[in-house]
Amino acid sequence: MDTFTTKSTSLYSQKVSEPIIIEEGTVTRRIFIAETNDKKLFQGETVSGIIVHQRKKKNDEWEDIDSINLATLKGGEGIKIKFDSSQLKKLYEGLTKLYALADEGVKWGKNDYVVGTPYELISVPAKRKEQIEKLLRENYGEEIWEELVLSNPNLATKLALAKIQTDRELVLKEFEESINDENKNENFWQKFFTENDWIFGYGLQYKFLNITTDQPNYGAEKYTGIGKQKGDFLTSSESNDAKFTVLVEIKKPSTDLLAKTPKTGERIRYRNGAWLLGSEVLGGVLQLQINCKTWQRTSDEPQNYELIEHHIYTVQPKGILIIGNSNQLQDREQATSFELFRRNLSNLEIITFDELYERAKFIVFKKQEEENNEVKADEDNDLPY
Repeated sequence: MDTFTTKSTSLYSQKVSEPIIIEEGTVTRRIFIAETNDKKLFQGETVSGIIVHQRKKKNDEWEDIDSINLATLKGGEGIKIKFDSSQLKKLYEGLTKLYALADEGVKWGKNDYVVGTPYELISVPAKRKEQIEKLLRENYGEEIWEELVLSNPNLATKLALAKIQTDRELVLKEFEESINDENKNENFWQKFFTENDWIFGYGLQYKFLNITTDQPNYGAEKYTGIGKQKGDFLTSSESNDAKFTVLVEIKKPSTDLLAKTPKTGERIRYRNGAWLLGSEVLGGVLQLQINCKTWQRTSDEPQNYELIEHHIYTVQPKGILIIGNSNQLQDREQATSFELFRRNLSNLEIITFDELYERAKFIVFKKQEEENNEVKADEDNDLPY
């Protein structure tokens, strides 16, 4: 759910206060600053704007970087601005919402809008906005929400879904940035996945996995107790009646998928196109296999009946190892060696961090597309013809 504030600049035009963020780093960002107008409303030509490159100042405010006068360029000189697919998608989604905003027409003065989906725009009059903000400040938020659910459940559902979607897009952004941050250790990733357990659900074979507990102990008196064999996550596959435990171990994105020589750091080619796998990969697989074997034995003991009471069972538990980044595999031979190894593992799956990110990203935006299509279909069904 996005909010926009417009301020009229003439009878036919208005500026949009909030920029569309195309790309944002720690120091610089690129944004699209928009203006809407009514002059070509019927042709659909209602949005204009500029792309600006900004730098963050010491007080965390953004300032525009000095622009280049294109008229001063000499023959053969030019300017290139490259956008990758994710940046263009952000720009496209922002423009979609801006065109929905422009369809409302230019209104004099300052006006606030809320966009639940690209097809749903809510105008918030100033006085009503002040009243709502006052009620929220006085902790009447829960009552407002309950009334909204009762009076307009469809809108409440759309807003709730939009909020979930926005939160998950922010998580995906953090996920993408953290993959390339070597300072993020295994403790960070464990905490990150604990707080965002939906990533496991939508990322692993598109089967929902509930995190039953983090830091489980497979050889303890109870799976939540203290034991010698400790893991990262004990999860369970989701179904209507029965769930089955899955063991997850997490390393780091920077963990080497292939072995390296201690002195030069070069990857080790064995022979006939085969490359040696990294010790953390081999150790992680062995660790998971031993944990799965131990958990198969101890899961049916009386101290773990709590899981069975919740219809969570253990039958040859599957292991999932999250480790490394596939961009380490620099050619076909290296990729083939890694792929052959993981494809021939029994009841154990190795997933790289970038693969997990891409699967989660696909599901998040696929769900958004499906929800937008459902909203559009509902609107079409309401048409009087």
